[in-house]
Amino acid sequence: MNKKIIFLICVIGIIALLAIGATSAKNSDVDTSDWVNITVYNTNFQIPPEYGGGSESGGNYVKTNVFTFGLVALEDDKSLRNNYGYESTLDELYDVEELEIDGHHAVAFYSHRSIVDHDVTYLYFESNKTIYALSYDGNDVNDTMKKIVSYSPKSNFSKEKFDEKLNKMQDDYVEEQREYEEAYAYDQGYNNGYSQGVMNGRHNHDDYFAYYLFYRLGRRSR
Repeated sequence: MNKKIIFLICVIGIIALLAIGATSAKNSDVDTSDWVNITVYNTNFQIPPEYGGGSESGGNYVKTNVFTFGLVALEDDKSLRNNYGYESTLDELYDVEELEIDGHHAVAFYSHRSIVDHDVTYLYFESNKTIYALSYDGNDVNDTMKKIVSYSPKSNFSKEKFDEKLNKMQDDYVEEQREYEEAYAYDQGYNNGYSQGVMNGRHNHDDYFAYYLFYRLGRRSR
């Protein structure tokens, strides 16, 4: 083996060691020595002390309110449909992002909530065969929030199954809301003596839902 090849091998080895060191340094940026242990729907999590002291109830953990900090287990289709469906079609939504966080498939929704007048991030991820919603005051998924997710058991779902599940919940939510709107419009129209006109004008409800941003996992080009 000539000297040039030996030199190249040494250079590659040094670069690899530096890369490993940089990754370790990045992961150690978040000091978790004083983090608080909580249990949400039979899954253990660790969270920063500033979010400790919140209220735990069943599959929910909330500090102040869900727009400040919340960790909620969406343990069945109804809770997942209502929560994810609402957040993914919110008119205050301004951006979305798919992520992989240390073995967890995840999607983040960024919105500005007029009710609290600040940005809110909803981060959905799967752990222990349950999808969780981590919500907080913020407009990004920073290292601290990623650490919260990474401390929980890794995903059991494939990326395809994760996407399929959430997309179906969104479809079901939109259809349910459309049915509610149509039933309400029909009822109001009937009570006022013009139900036929309301029924003929159902396309207006389709126009209303067309204004929503329908984010489809795995299909959005960035």
